Amino acid sequence: MVKKAKTLLLSLTPIALMYIIQILVVFGVQFLIIFADRFLTMIHIYQSPVLQYVINQYVYIISAASYGLFLLVGYFWYRRVMADRRAVYLERGHKPVLDSGAILGIFFVALFIQFAVSSLLNILAVVAPDLMGQYMEVMEGLGMSEPSIISMLYVIIMAPLAEELLMRGLCLKILENSFPFWAANFLQALYFGIYHMNLVQGCYAFVMGLILGRLVKKYGTLKASILCHFIINFSGQVMSVINFSIMGIFTGALVCAAILVILFIWEKRKNEEYLYK
Repeated sequence: MVKKAKTLLLSLTPIALMYIIQILVVFGVQFLIIFADRFLTMIHIYQSPVLQYVINQYVYIISAASYGLFLLVGYFWYRRVMADRRAVYLERGHKPVLDSGAILGIFFVALFIQFAVSSLLNILAVVAPDLMGQYMEVMEGLGMSEPSIISMLYVIIMAPLAEELLMRGLCLKILENSFPFWAANFLQALYFGIYHMNLVQGCYAFVMGLILGRLVKKYGTLKASILCHFIINFSGQVMSVINFSIMGIFTGALVCAAILVILFIWEKRKNEEYLYK
């Protein structure tokens, strides 16, 4: 029990590190903005397009810079956490890789998650417009309604890399030292949901975290969840053009059904090939 309690606390340290880095980056960027503003005023430049752009993209600059710094620190931490497991893999002659079949499967899983979430959001917009309105206000506050180069870089590239390293790379692996996989996976998914800090996004992030953790377990590599997360976020940017409407619900349901059929056929054929080997 004591060991599990220590592991729980230790599993929270990567998240604590992320928040510390974010706080330091916030102070650093604010200092640079104030310094740049005063310097420009001194040389009689009262409007700077560059400074205005930085202010407009403040949230994404903070987030992207924080994730970038965490990737630098977290990468070496992850290598240390995985050192023993890597040695076992080498002894067994096993090197986790993603073949074309695995990549195809991950691709369809990611699309299913994205269309399922989009469909549920469409339903929520109809049955609980107030709650959906609160969610949309949060998304608009993060700049999702007006995507930019920096926001796209953050959402599509930085978020999958940093969040997977944080949750499935560090938190999950630390938890697995004292908990069975199902419990460790549940806890890291719970962390992932709470990490998003709003009810609607937190709920679907929790389910998404469970699936991403299972992908890492199945394929034995963090690349599986990173790829899935990348496809989800990229397709999410595309899905943002679909309006929250009855047609959106219908379209999402059809796409989800089609993807489920494809996944079922693919898994069935894969199992048959395995049996006849």
